[in-house]
Amino acid sequence: MTLSFLFCSSRSRSKPLSNASASASHPLPVRPDPQLLEDSESTQPKDNLVRFHFLKQPKPWITYTSSSKTAWKHDVFLSFRGEDTRHGFVSHLYDELESTGRIKTFKDDQGLQAGMSISPSLLRAIEQSKLAIVVLSPNYASSPWCLDELTHIFQFMEGRDRILPIFYHVDPADVRHQRGSFATAFTNYERKSRQSEEKLYQWRAALKQVADISGWNTKNFGSESELVKRIAKDVSSKTTLEVQQRPVEIDITIPSTREFRIFESTRQAMDELIKALIDDEVTIAGVYGMGGVGKTTMVRNVALQARKNGLFDHVIVAVVSQDPNFRRSQQQLAEQLDLRLEGTESETADRLKERIMEGKRILIILDDIWESIDLSLIGIPNPDELKRRNSKVLITTRRLDVCRSMKSQASFLLSILSKEDSWKLFVDCSRISFDESTNIYRARAIVRECGGLPVALKAIARALQDKDMAEWNIAVQQLRASQIASLDDQGPAFKCIKLSYDYLRSDDAKSFFLLCSLFPEDYDIPIKDLFKYAIGNGLLREAATIQEARDRANSVIKYLKASSLLLDSPKEGCVKMHDVVRDTAKSIPRYEDDHGFCVKAGCGLKEFRGTTGHGDCSAISLMMNDIDRLPEELVCPKLQILLLQNNVHIDEIPETFF
Repeated sequence: MTLSFLFCSSRSRSKPLSNASASASHPLPVRPDPQLLEDSESTQPKDNLVRFHFLKQPKPWITYTSSSKTAWKHDVFLSFRGEDTRHGFVSHLYDELESTGRIKTFKDDQGLQAGMSISPSLLRAIEQSKLAIVVLSPNYASSPWCLDELTHIFQFMEGRDRILPIFYHVDPADVRHQRGSFATAFTNYERKSRQSEEKLYQWRAALKQVADISGWNTKNFGSESELVKRIAKDVSSKTTLEVQQRPVEIDITIPSTREFRIFESTRQAMDELIKALIDDEVTIAGVYGMGGVGKTTMVRNVALQARKNGLFDHVIVAVVSQDPNFRRSQQQLAEQLDLRLEGTESETADRLKERIMEGKRILIILDDIWESIDLSLIGIPNPDELKRRNSKVLITTRRLDVCRSMKSQASFLLSILSKEDSWKLFVDCSRISFDESTNIYRARAIVRECGGLPVALKAIARALQDKDMAEWNIAVQQLRASQIASLDDQGPAFKCIKLSYDYLRSDDAKSFFLLCSLFPEDYDIPIKDLFKYAIGNGLLREAATIQEARDRANSVIKYLKASSLLLDSPKEGCVKMHDVVRDTAKSIPRYEDDHGFCVKAGCGLKEFRGTTGHGDCSAISLMMNDIDRLPEELVCPKLQILLLQNNVHIDEIPETFF
């Protein structure tokens, strides 16, 4: 059952939901700027492509480039004569390589019928493979397709160190000089005249090249089992060594401003995180730092590109948040694994764990953890189990003690921005040149008050970008005079975001901003729902038609995004709100006039008591919980908005509820 109740009072229709007027005198309009700004760093290329080099050494680095390089889809391509080895040696070798959990091997199980040529998909598999293992058996040369395959391997693979021959009951000299069974094969080709001289020359050259490469020879091993294990060990070492000693290049197309910037503090944390993702001994890693410092953005960018490069087969993300809801986290992970969840929370955890253990090289990101949680309750395998599948857990949190209590083997601090980087970000977002300007001193003072937090710097820069000197003076005074009662670490963020709110040019914009805080943390907020709640609360009254009201609502949303108070959502028709911005928005009503917001959305709440704790609330949001019944009476005389949707177990409303 879906329930949404909105109550409107006459005094709420001409003011924002907090019932407070703007504190800034005569605020000038903030010009929405939908275009991404240019990055001021001279090292950033115009096409904004950032290339990461993953290197296991004391200090990895980051360089910038505009070129691209395809990531390997397979670690190993197996080339073999099916009639000789498919159901014996090659089958055992394939199983051994796959059992390592880190070597993705391509084996053509279809084979080729007479008259067929090598398929484009097989050629693509060669191109997309890091290494090729060529099993040179006695009848290898009697197959034109094997010889064509070998020729393509040498054409596509740069450098002979990527081609690994196995001399399977053949002498390397016979391969090199086409003697024995190899001579017989070429005699037949020449006699039947089905192949051109050029083709025969290419085949002979490929056989000579592969025979000149040091590989494995069956005569040097006591059994095929011993040989197979040795090959798997050597290939595993080779692939690991390449990760450790060769830059793994990743192309990242990142907008140079709103989405992601690389500053010195970001660079240091990224370098350490990259090493942890490569390190086989690290199964749980953590990134910690103040709210609004950019942990989520940095972690998701690095993880996404690590997946594109092949370090992980899957990257899945769940937002835990301040009010953990394991069922919601399970659903988030399951959707990304194409898993349909049914049953109790415990049964769901078992099924999710089973699915994770069926896969390999999965990176599980648990974002915004506030206190230690038992991963098994969600369905995440323990560290030993994850290690066997070459999978990892990466957490983000505001506190180091959470990393420690969750047994993080590598924890990295994402620091606040330095003074210089803070200044760069502020200048970029404000789009103001402060050269030879008296405003530079006021701007520096404002930057200091932001405490090195990107979320605060962006918000305040956009709020002041079109203001005159008098407004800048007022802003400095307000920031310095702001006193935050909370002992949390969000003082700088709160006062900067609050000032940005004060400078919003209309009460409708302020009310839309506050409405967004009623949705669960990290939620994709449907704009159509915001529109309905706004209409129900008496906003957009100047519009003559519904369509005009919708247009005005869309304009307000664009304005809030341009002010860095809302974010784009990956879902069409939705927006998102940063958790630090949301915390501020929830606090603003009480901070201004003692009419608080009670927001317990999406936190697994099972009971709603309507007679206690809500007397001074102007808005209550309990959406997306497990509440199964409503109280007999709701005592909340100041209430304007009550949101109860997506509590599926509520099937009736008591007659005395209102």
